[in-house]
Amino acid sequence: MGKCSGRCTLVGICCLQLAAALQRQIFDFLGYQWAPILANFMHIMAVILGIFGTLHYRSRYLIMYSVWLALWVAWNAFIICFYLEVGHLSQLFGFVYACYVSKVFMDEEDSFDFIGSYDSYGYQAPMKTSHLQLQPLYKPG
Repeated sequence: MGKCSGRCTLVGICCLQLAAALQRQIFDFLGYQWAPILANFMHIMAVILGIFGTLHYRSRYLIMYSVWLALWVAWNAFIICFYLEVGHLSQLFGFVYACYVSKVFMDEEDSFDFIGSYDSYGYQAPMKTSHLQLQPLYKPG
């Protein structure tokens, strides 16, 4: 019985990750959100490239796989914290989007040209006419 080399161990780990990602992909197809499906697909592609890089001694593929794996772990930790509402992450997004939307509304209000406004292009001096008398619409009585 021989020892399994680091290369053999990495292929085994990648195969387990691939199996887990495929199972997760199947369950995500049962849902209605497309972002996890696309993220899982990208993870499956990265794991396949990691297996290819391990088997064919391609260090660039292994570096890409390790960087992707670090991002994948960080993303999963964020998602777990987001769904468990650790640190009020869902309120942190609400605050950011509220600031963004209020900025967009402020920009729209500033750029809106009211009809008859006093801007430099549409300003007309008041006409000099005689004074109008105000009359009631109905007679009291």
